[in-house]
Amino acid sequence: MLKLIQHIAILLGLLLMSLSSVAQIYNTQIEAKIDINANSEFVEFTGSAFNKTEISQSLRYSLSVIRKDPVTQKSLKNDQTGRFVLDPGRKQNLTKATLNANETERVIILLLIYSTDDSLLGMDRIVVNGTEADARAAGNDNVTQAYSKNAVNNEPDGVVLRGIVIEETKTKPGRDFYNLFYSDYLKYKINGEKIVTIKETLSLANNTKIEVIAGDTKVLEFFVRPQPDYLKTLSTEAIKRVYGYFKDLREGKYIVKHY
Repeated sequence: MLKLIQHIAILLGLLLMSLSSVAQIYNTQIEAKIDINANSEFVEFTGSAFNKTEISQSLRYSLSVIRKDPVTQKSLKNDQTGRFVLDPGRKQNLTKATLNANETERVIILLLIYSTDDSLLGMDRIVVNGTEADARAAGNDNVTQAYSKNAVNNEPDGVVLRGIVIEETKTKPGRDFYNLFYSDYLKYKINGEKIVTIKETLSLANNTKIEVIAGDTKVLEFFVRPQPDYLKTLSTEAIKRVYGYFKDLREGKYIVKHY
């Protein structure tokens, strides 16, 4: 009986180690935060970073304002980016976004903070005119804030921020592919539990290639060509593979990794 209990304890320990190896924990070293200041005319969102470590950090940020075009219903994304150095124990305001206080469309304000090697360290998100299960009122009756609770880690994989697609492209064809993919991602309401990254990197002979990464799994990779039909075909294939990834994830196929 004692040996059985020992075996069970060992198996549980291995399972927890496997789970922790794939958990995406943000805001533990660098905390991203979006603060709200509202008046009768405007709502101002200020993105900031706080260094929780004991060393200076060289970082970059991206503050995105994401909304749908009321006519075409296509997703529109406006990014503000920059680089900065943050001393230990210091908080620094990075950039601001302003919306009309009478805004009626659903708008997402997303702040991402990366290290110099493009590892995602901090994340926060504000949803305007949206509903979030874990949201609270913040500064305006029409504004709710979805906390980045990953550092608290109340859930097995930290908090799950659903439906996030990150663009890391370098060329116009790369951005065109991202727009096609993201439009279909919204159209088919995939709303995945893990972040999807569209990453464009340099390849041979000054060519570039696109990597479609769901969570920490590369689901598709291809060389970039500017032809619209080619990009549309690859976008459709990418959507199928990302959908398949999340289907397998929900069925438990990506919980334990073997190395």
